[in-house]
Amino acid sequence: MEHNVISIDLAKNVFQICVLNKQQKVVLNKKVKRPDLLHELRQFEPTCVVMEACYSSNPWGRRIQALGHEVKLIAPFKVKPFVIGNKNDANDALAIAEASLRPNMRFVGVKSIAQQDIQTVFRARERLIRNRTGLVNQLRGLLSEYGIVAGKQAHALRKALPGALEDASNELTPVTRRVLQRLFRQWQFIDDEIDLANKEMEGLLAQHQDYPLLKSIPGIGPVGAALVIAAVGDVSQFKNGRQLAAWMGLTPKQHASGDINRMGAISKRGNVALRKTLIHGARTVLKKE
Repeated sequence: MEHNVISIDLAKNVFQICVLNKQQKVVLNKKVKRPDLLHELRQFEPTCVVMEACYSSNPWGRRIQALGHEVKLIAPFKVKPFVIGNKNDANDALAIAEASLRPNMRFVGVKSIAQQDIQTVFRARERLIRNRTGLVNQLRGLLSEYGIVAGKQAHALRKALPGALEDASNELTPVTRRVLQRLFRQWQFIDDEIDLANKEMEGLLAQHQDYPLLKSIPGIGPVGAALVIAAVGDVSQFKNGRQLAAWMGLTPKQHASGDINRMGAISKRGNVALRKTLIHGARTVLKKE
């Protein structure tokens, strides 16, 4: 069977496979159960397989690459305009195939196991930081209910809390002291977990060949390098630095029509954590100068 592209609409148990021939006509569009997906793809000569970038696209992408196919991932929001008719798996799979044929379509690379390891550690670390922030805010709020006000910074609260717990002259009751002590122990435990995640992340980064180069860039530390390696991966997929910046959402929005060309604020597309970390790193560098 002559074919040009194979698109897959991923799901939990039943997938939809759409095959276009070299004339971009649909020759196959059928449902396939999860255990049969790889067997079905073995029936085709190595070609381009396209999927939406989602939670399961990376492991499936690696397995399909092992069959000899070239795997490309597309952001879901770029596929949506190509859906014609009712929302169903067949139309979704066809939309993925048609979107992949656009000459200016930008694809996402399949993440390696090493990239996903770094991403996993980073995401777990982010959750711990959110939990710590919520815990610190709650401690500050509870103390203020008893007339004890600490500084805005976390280290100021950490310094003031033990003294407040030991001070018998304040309004803290025995019940409240026990509750605050438990919350403080949780804070210390979360700090230890964050330190462990930092060490684990730095250990993974040390094994990556691009880490020394990324670390040499002003404003990029272990966290920024981890995000770049996990999110971007192979930078050769971008033609130049501006295209990479646009993918990160750091370039301004453009509204042009005829002789009018207006540039607005940054687009804020792409990975939020990566963009935030790079912006904060740049601000740090500017403050030092």
